[in-house]
This record gives sequence, C-alpha cells and structure tokens, in this order.
Amino acid sequence: MTRVMTVDLTKGSFSSESAGREEMRRFLGGRGLNMRYLARELRRAGHPAAVDPFGPENSLIVGAGLLTGTIAPNAARFNVSAKSPETLGLGDANCGGFFAHAMRKAGADLLVLRRRASKPSYLLIEDGSARLLPADGLWGLGVIAAQDELRARHGPGTVAAVIGPAGEHLVRMAAVFTGRKNTAGRCG
Repeated sequence: MTRVMTVDLTKGSFSSESAGREEMRRFLGGRGLNMRYLARELRRAGHPAAVDPFGPENSLIVGAGLLTGTIAPNAARFNVSAKSPETLGLGDANCGGFFAHAMRKAGADLLVLRRRASKPSYLLIEDGSARLLPADGLWGLGVIAAQDELRARHGPGTVAAVIGPAGEHLVRMAAVFTGRKNTAGRCG
C-alpha cells in the first residue's frame, strides 16, 4: 500500500490516503506515481501551461522509489517533481541517499506539497503525522548547516531534504539537497 500525504502549506494542514492498487500497477512509484499526481495537481490549478512555476498553484511532489526500503541494491532513491522554473515544462529530478527510506519509515511514500506557507517553514514528518514548523534559525543557512541544525533540534537520526539560500531566493536552477552530496537538481 502506498501512503500519499498531501500537505497544504497555506493552511498548515495535511491529509493521508492510499494510492489505489490499479494506480500502483500502472505507475509503479517514484517518478511514475509523481507524474500521475503532478498532472492531477496541475489540472486542479487550472490550465497547466498557465501555472507559474514559482506560484502557489505549482505543487511539489516528492516520491520514494518503488523498491526503497527493500533489500534491492541501489534502491534508496526519491524523485522531486513540479513544473520547472527553468524549462516551464516538466521538472523531475532523482536523488539517492537516506531521505527516501526515512520518509517512508516516517509514514509517507509520496508527498504532495500544495500552495505556499506565509513565512519560512519546514515540514516535520514523524509516525505518519506532519507538522509545519517555523524555519527560524534555518533561513539563510547553507545546506549542510541547515541539516546539522535540524539534527540538533530533532535528534541524531533526523534525515532532511533542504533547499538552501539558492532555493530561498528562487534561483531557477536551485536544487534539493540531502546528506553531504546528494542532490535533486535537474530542471530546477
């Protein structure tokens, strides 16, 4: 069963659902399921071509790969998908490291992040629940320092995916970082 967690960043609320068996059979997980949900989100926001990549109507989808958490070698991957600010088309990047496994272990196989928070925030997922917390003391930090600060706040087992100052300043080719060298940056 694939657990889909949808987070409304404006309201600070979340809901969970399971992807249907047929949906999983057709789209598998990771990139495939991300594309299914991204298409749905862009249609929900209006005409996909009119969606501003930096606007609140552009959802960000983060999906763990189909085999993440299994004994399959090199399977700890996740995809980040949205309308690309660089190409204005599909933006999809793949990344390794420990984040996908940690996300799945925390209770989400796929994250759908909608809208925009009113102030700098971060999402904490634990035991199948999500909380939107203020990013005080994180905003402006480099990606390594931000991850270190999150571990200091939430414990040594904390695994984070962060955007750093480039993402904070809406640089079109900004990336999502996890760990010391894992980056999801293709298409911005």
